[in-house]
Amino acid sequence: MPVPILCHVCRSGRYQPESPGTYHCRSCGSPATESAFPVQGDERLVVLAGVLQILTVPNGHQVITPDRRCYAPHLGASLSLALRVSRTRPVFRQAEDVGTAEDLLSLLDADERGPWVLSPAQLRVVTRAMDVRNALLPSASRQYPDFDAEIRAARTRSRHPRVT
Repeated sequence: MPVPILCHVCRSGRYQPESPGTYHCRSCGSPATESAFPVQGDERLVVLAGVLQILTVPNGHQVITPDRRCYAPHLGASLSLALRVSRTRPVFRQAEDVGTAEDLLSLLDADERGPWVLSPAQLRVVTRAMDVRNALLPSASRQYPDFDAEIRAARTRSRHPRVT
C-alpha cells in the first residue's frame, strides 16, 4: 500500500510532480528534488493521483505500473479477463495456482488503477492466464502490447533477481 509523503516544511501538504525528479508541496509550494526522499532498498517512489508516495516492494516481487497513455482500469480489466478465463477453461494444473488466480482477481477488483506489486507466483499465474487469453481472444494481445510485455519482463526479472 503506497504511503503519501508529507511536506518537510509545512508538515501537512503533499508533494506533486513539477518536472522529472522535481516536486513541490501542494500547500506551501516548497520545492524538493528526488534526492530529498531517501528510500530503502525495498521501496520505490511513485506518483499516484498526482501525489508523490512511497511504495514498499518485498524481495522478489515486481511492480507493474500502468502506462500513462492508457487508462489504468482498462489494463486491470485486461488482466481480470485473462484470469477469469481460468474459470471456464482448464488453465492451471495446480490447486495453489487456482487460489493465486482468485487472489489476483480480488486484488484487481479492489484496486483497478495500480500500481500492482506482484510476487513471482502471481506473475507466473498471470502470464499463463495471458497466454490462454491470447490464444482464445487474439485481439486481446494487440490491445495493450506494451503492458503485456512489461508483465512478461517482470516475470523474467522475478525468476532472475539481481544480487545486491
